[in-house]
Amino acid sequence: MKKYIYLGIFLTGIFLYSVGYTEDGGKPIEVNGDQVEFFPKEKKVIGKGNITIDYEGIRLTCDRITVYTETKDSEAEGNVVLITPGAELKGEKVNYNFSTKIGAILKARANSGEWYAFGERIELLSNSAYKVIKGYITSCNRLKPHYKIVSKSVMIYPVTNKVVAKDVAVKVGDTPVLYLPKYHFALKTGGWPSINVIPGKKSKWGVFALNSYRYEMDEKNSLTIRVDERSKWGLAEGVDYKYSLDNFGNGLLRTYYTNQRNVDRNEPEKGEQQRYRVQGRHRWDINDHAMAIMEYHRMSDATMTKDYFYREEYERESSPESYIYALDRQPEYSLSVLGRKRVNHFQTVTERLSELRFNLKDQKLFDLPIYFKTDNTFTNLNQKTSDNANDLSVTRFDMYNKLSAPLKLANFLSVAPFVGARNTVYSRNLNDGGDEFRTAFYTGVDMSAKFSKTYEASGKFLGVDFNKLHHIVTPTIEYKYIHQPSIDPTKLKQLDDIDAVDLKDTFTLGLENRLQTKRMIGESLKTIDLGYLLITGDYLYKPEGRGSQFSVIKGDLELTPFEWLRFESDTRYDSDTKDFQTLNTDLYINRFEDWQYGIGSRYEQDKISELTSELFYKPNNEWAYRVFSRYDLKEVETSGHKYINRFKDKGLTVIKDLHCWLAETSISSGRDSGTTLWFVMKLKASPKVPFDFKDYYPHPK
Repeated sequence: MKKYIYLGIFLTGIFLYSVGYTEDGGKPIEVNGDQVEFFPKEKKVIGKGNITIDYEGIRLTCDRITVYTETKDSEAEGNVVLITPGAELKGEKVNYNFSTKIGAILKARANSGEWYAFGERIELLSNSAYKVIKGYITSCNRLKPHYKIVSKSVMIYPVTNKVVAKDVAVKVGDTPVLYLPKYHFALKTGGWPSINVIPGKKSKWGVFALNSYRYEMDEKNSLTIRVDERSKWGLAEGVDYKYSLDNFGNGLLRTYYTNQRNVDRNEPEKGEQQRYRVQGRHRWDINDHAMAIMEYHRMSDATMTKDYFYREEYERESSPESYIYALDRQPEYSLSVLGRKRVNHFQTVTERLSELRFNLKDQKLFDLPIYFKTDNTFTNLNQKTSDNANDLSVTRFDMYNKLSAPLKLANFLSVAPFVGARNTVYSRNLNDGGDEFRTAFYTGVDMSAKFSKTYEASGKFLGVDFNKLHHIVTPTIEYKYIHQPSIDPTKLKQLDDIDAVDLKDTFTLGLENRLQTKRMIGESLKTIDLGYLLITGDYLYKPEGRGSQFSVIKGDLELTPFEWLRFESDTRYDSDTKDFQTLNTDLYINRFEDWQYGIGSRYEQDKISELTSELFYKPNNEWAYRVFSRYDLKEVETSGHKYINRFKDKGLTVIKDLHCWLAETSISSGRDSGTTLWFVMKLKASPKVPFDFKDYYPHPK
């Protein structure tokens, strides 16, 4: 009798604490809780106390629930938590269908990553989308957030991290600071509207205010509007449009226009000058092996970007050229077309209208151990000078053919002798004569060897852990001979490297050393480099009027004894003058999260010798500091002016953690740019998106 009583208690426990059901052979929904009852006639399950349901990647917990077995609808109340892929939603009452993944939550809260949403109602439209009704989103997790994005309707896509909002008001506390009719942004990348205000004073501009507003139209398209005022030059406007054409690539259009006043000049009548800049860039990856690029740069005058965009554009590229380029790269060959045309009359440009190039990669000839390659270009060249005094037009067809026979003489030694010929046809020579035909013969050999040895020792040396040491030595010798071309290069207009082909008899020697060991990275044992050294140099065999000698010797050194320590150095040494042409070194230390340090030096013969350094220090979770400097030991400008032992740039940044924001205050001083003071507020959830307020103070005269 006791046996049946125990069995009855056991079955009752199962019935009360876990009920699973299925309709039409579908996957059962299991309801777990303190008390669970199944009502067959009503086709429903009622649960009370610590309810948990896990179904097809969805987890629902609550105090009370009713589940209808036929429709899979549910009604949950009390401390409801619904966890879906990419998001967690909470509320007092939830209606949810486990089959369609559609439902609604009243007085709802949700979070996805570092972002939170609050609303009178949240509608679940699918497993990867939900709508917040009369609510807001924020990255501040406090009950009364420091800021919030308020909207009548917010669509959130947690899987793709996208947000689409209508009738948007950005509020700091309860104070609105920005209104938008509609806005798209990504939760991870932080496609926020960005408002930049940069007031200040500069001797050339006078008092100025540079203002910009960026509007994210959607995740692929954004618009930036610029309205700048300079007291000496007047008002300037511009528009930047970053776009994507789906299957036809993406690009950037930039415009800037001003009717510049000349009040900075000592003229009795203050004239005006129309100045502008129009830029366009587009890239289209047609497929895995084909692509096209276009760049267009139109300016009113030669100093437009220097006067208005010195740091942003002029320092990087002072005279950009316009072109269209298309490339089809196949395993056996590549085919390209290039069109370059001068669009600014004040530039000196070698136009290519157009250039067609076909390059056939090494192809084996029949069953012979011989490979053939060819590189052919057909170009219509027009050299346009800024003063139009020495313009030149020439059509050129160039063909370079090469035969090589790579051989493996031993397990460690490879040899590849080659012969080649370059034949070039010109429509004219330097003296405006008729067609010219030039030929040049090439020959040479490439040799390389590889030696290695593994040392079984393990342990620690000078604090550096090693588990076996593997040393690889790779010496290389490249010999190249070019016979005197049939036409001396002095009789040709020098437009590019093809025209400069001349007699050459050179050995290029190289020696590469690599030291490796094995270390545990994560859960696997991996090979890492402890050190790398490469030395190369050209040895000229009896150049004209001189004996055989080395020309420039290059060196490249990398040391990484620890994951957090790296040293790099590169140099060029002129053996003829016995001078270092360049010497650069860098040391990086990144051992701890609370501080990093870098120091380096730059040297270029007769031009510059400077030291650079940067230190980041975070003493606690609320404060951080960054210090940087560039110090000129010596710098010689093109004008001949010298700077000796002076700071070129230096700066200090203080970072304060303000819960959901990062506040940065920085001051920097540059020898050429004066002193700049700025204040930046960044959302911690989207640190790439700042709201900047900057001031500029030039050096007093």
